Amino acid sequence: MKDLLHPISLVVAVLGFLCLLRDLPTRRRDPATTALAAVFLLSGLSFLFSITPMWNYLDRVLGTVNVSVPLAQGCVIMLIACQQVVLTYWGSPPDIARRRARAWLGAGLAVIAGLLVLFALLTPSAPRPIDFTLYYAHDNVYAAYLTLYVTAYTIGEVLLARGCWRLARRSKRTAVRVGLRIVALGAVVTFGYSGVRTGNVIAPAFGISLAGWENFAWTCGDVGAMLTLIGWLVPTITDQAQSIRYRIKQHRSHRGLLPLWLAFYSEAPEIALPIDRIDAAQRRRFRGIGIKLYRRAVEIRDGRFVIREYLDTGVRESSEAHHRTNGLHGNELNAAVTADQILAGIAARAASKRPCSDRLTDFADADRQTSSPMDDIDALLAVARHLPREPARTPHPERASA
Repeated sequence: MKDLLHPISLVVAVLGFLCLLRDLPTRRRDPATTALAAVFLLSGLSFLFSITPMWNYLDRVLGTVNVSVPLAQGCVIMLIACQQVVLTYWGSPPDIARRRARAWLGAGLAVIAGLLVLFALLTPSAPRPIDFTLYYAHDNVYAAYLTLYVTAYTIGEVLLARGCWRLARRSKRTAVRVGLRIVALGAVVTFGYSGVRTGNVIAPAFGISLAGWENFAWTCGDVGAMLTLIGWLVPTITDQAQSIRYRIKQHRSHRGLLPLWLAFYSEAPEIALPIDRIDAAQRRRFRGIGIKLYRRAVEIRDGRFVIREYLDTGVRESSEAHHRTNGLHGNELNAAVTADQILAGIAARAASKRPCSDRLTDFADADRQTSSPMDDIDALLAVARHLPREPARTPHPERASA
């Protein structure tokens, strides 16, 4: 059972670590994110060390029989401490969180030191990757070792379940609440592993063997661990999904604004912001979709400013009447009228036909209220949708507005 479940758990841990690794550079000053990444890394290592082929390989390379036991369980103790660090930083002020985090990490290291000392006192004779606990159940030193490990493990899981449930009730974010409750559920499932291992310590005194409970213990341990890892990932995956959706929207908006940008560029190519004179490092920054979209919006606004003095009130009035008969109203009506004004203004500028001052007007959507950059983009996209589908062509338009 162990060699069946551990590889699955290892895959979950590795995928979770890689998912968190994406955010580490931007959150390197966030101790909670670093601790959470450590949880996934340590969890993956604990599963890796316990798989039979790796167990035997470490025995040969390190020259110590069953050395995977303290390695794997040391990783488990530290990931339990790191989980408490995450909860501490999520639920406490930074100054208090720093003190508590140091205490948790110190306690984890103390437990690991005790495990190493007790393991050194064992006299293992042969590799036991499958039934190590059952084989050494009658050894008093191993009983002390297992008691220390199970006590620390159980206390950590109890506090994890309690802390996650309490923090979930206080969180305002749905993803965080759901994730923490899944973590709490995973911690509760691991109590089955703790119960069997506690029985392994007590059973020899009564002449009882718990060999039949080994599969149950590993199932509870691995399933609980996987639920815990998945729960920790829920907020991160939710944030990354929102980020991906936002970037997709930016790409679509950038393409959607192309007809509008081309309409202005065909008459006023000077709107294109030059980037030829900036250094290579800055030029790379300009390749990001966020900067490209922002530049395109700025250039379109510049184009609107260029033709603003060519807007004729007669064009606006006739356009409004036409689109009202087609059932448009509100912002959609203003966007359609603005598109007509842009085309007429571009044509008037090309013919140098500026209307009289008493016939000048503003864009129909000039009074549209926007509260964020993407609201402004949406307003421009509404205008772009009412332009002809075959915009004016220019050589290399993206080079000028990349």
